[in-house]
Amino acid sequence: MKLLLKGGRVIDPANELDRIMDVLIDNGKIAVVKEKIEAEDATVYDLTGKVVTPGWVDIHVHLREPGFEGKETILT
Repeated sequence: MKLLLKGGRVIDPANELDRIMDVLIDNGKIAVVKEKIEAEDATVYDLTGKVVTPGWVDIHVHLREPGFEGKETILT
């Protein structure tokens, strides 16, 4: 399965990127990042006005055990 993310602002400080680009994802892995990608066999998402960045990590975590396991949800 291929996904094509079109026209998003790609910000990747490690690779000195901060510009409007397309991202092609093939079988869950980033295959291509460049300004114009055409892929007829991909599901296309228009990311105009959106930001695309490398993975984020939640460094602000509250462990609620023991006794407050009910507060350990995505909603909290």
